[in-house]
Amino acid sequence: MSTNQAEFYRGLEVASHALRNPALSPSDQATAVHQAVQPLLNDTDHLGQLACRLGCSHCCKYPVGVTYPEATRLAEALQSRPELAERILREQAQLSELPWESLVGHACPLLIDDACSVHQDRPMPCRALGSLNEKACADALDTDRAPPRDEQAWWRGLGAATKLATLNTHGSRELRSAVSAILAAGTNDPEQAFIRAKTAPGSEMA
Repeated sequence: MSTNQAEFYRGLEVASHALRNPALSPSDQATAVHQAVQPLLNDTDHLGQLACRLGCSHCCKYPVGVTYPEATRLAEALQSRPELAERILREQAQLSELPWESLVGHACPLLIDDACSVHQDRPMPCRALGSLNEKACADALDTDRAPPRDEQAWWRGLGAATKLATLNTHGSRELRSAVSAILAAGTNDPEQAFIRAKTAPGSEMA
């Protein structure tokens, strides 16, 4: 088994253990996995070497795939922040026709003053991506060269995200599209609203 595979299954195992309570709501499922996996993401061979810092937001200008539990958690967090909810609904309306790759360069609507406004509730891809070179991140927005990242954290996070994605067999959806759909649906079948949102590349679920 490759190192990446081993890290993937380590994240998957920790996420599975965090979800052993079948009575958890979708939002609580996301919270449980995030809390369980975060120590794994913080404890890697690159501890102390990351270039990530407050005010560095290059990675926040890429589209992000979120699972249903994570999108639900974000939507719930926005219920008490109507200005952010309106912001994400407005940006989704403006960008809804763009394909995934054309969203590169468009900052996440939850990014305020180069900082995540919902940092505690951020989804797994945002948690697991750690850069080793800030300049490479800036350059990557204009080139095809991916910046060096903390591979251990990334693959552990991918394993955890895969577990969340398979809970309801819905895969992942683009963050703006998914959260906007759930906000608009309210209590009127948010799960179906999520399913109709823009599918993330590589998501095998329907």
